[in-house]
Amino acid sequence: MPVKRLNFTNRSRLTREQANVLVHPGQPATFEAVLNLSHLPESAGTARVFVEAYHRTTRMRFPFGTVAKLMPPTPLELRLTEFPDWKDVSFRVKVTDVSETPGRIIAWANNIHPKGPDDDRQNDLVRWKDADLNGRLWDMEFGDEGPVVLVEKTVGYASIGQDGRFIAVAYPEIFRRSLNQALLIEETSGDDPEHWFTVWAKGYLSQKLGLPPVPEGADTKQERQQRRDWIEQAVVAFGRQFKLADQWLTASGMKGAEG
Repeated sequence: MPVKRLNFTNRSRLTREQANVLVHPGQPATFEAVLNLSHLPESAGTARVFVEAYHRTTRMRFPFGTVAKLMPPTPLELRLTEFPDWKDVSFRVKVTDVSETPGRIIAWANNIHPKGPDDDRQNDLVRWKDADLNGRLWDMEFGDEGPVVLVEKTVGYASIGQDGRFIAVAYPEIFRRSLNQALLIEETSGDDPEHWFTVWAKGYLSQKLGLPPVPEGADTKQERQQRRDWIEQAVVAFGRQFKLADQWLTASGMKGAEG
């Protein structure tokens, strides 16, 4: 009896430029998948995209929408809660058919070893550091490389930085303080290649939050008010992306509870 051989010739193997992963360390770590599937044919538009994290027999699977409409989960949903050390984790990306042959893999990337923040520092909006805060839980300082979130050393930033309740309460203020520092105190325009805010403006703020350019000038009262309004618009967009109320409800065990 002849052996039937499966034909995988129609699979497209994704390159590192088309499918890569950046990890943000923490307890637990989170990750960001960088996907570019524009080379796939239009007929693959409804195919579903999944990113899998794995180490030995442990696996976590994350849905990323479809080829035509990528929809990454929120940062809280991309926590690597099943893995004690993100450096042990590898990733794979699967693009699967849902029409003609449901479940058939039409594009894939395997054995992706993620980059850490030292490999691509511009993706980290803020840095974290333990400090002696004399009873305060957190504070901030600013340097040439950008914002630094200080966390009381007896608590430790590794234990609190990914806590849903801390995210819900502190992250919007961290974001607001950072924008105030850049736009109202240091009065940068977002065009200075040497300023840390330029990375924010050209990457996260425009591409992920979809914000318009920063209003020019901060000299007159009217110009400064325009920047204040823009900052509040940014904070609202930030809260919408992170679903901050849901973060609190989930972390508090209240989401889904019967009223």
